[in-house]
Amino acid sequence: MVKGNEIQKALGKTVRELRLANNLSQEKLAELASLDRSYISEVENGNKTASIITVFKIAVALDIKPSQLLQKMEEYFEFN
Repeated sequence: MVKGNEIQKALGKTVRELRLANNLSQEKLAELASLDRSYISEVENGNKTASIITVFKIAVALDIKPSQLLQKMEEYFEFN
């Protein structure tokens, strides 16, 4: 079973990976997503549980579909 904190950490790693691939600072990503930079940092470090609204905002700011963000996250888990 996947635990909540594992999901948070996978989201954080995915957001960081995509942010860096897009050559964005945390500050710029936060601006594009209408979020605070410190919140982006907490998400990336796996310390915040992002709402579905926040996941959508981050995905749009990264210029991808929310489903693509979640699909990328799945790479951190093994499913039967």
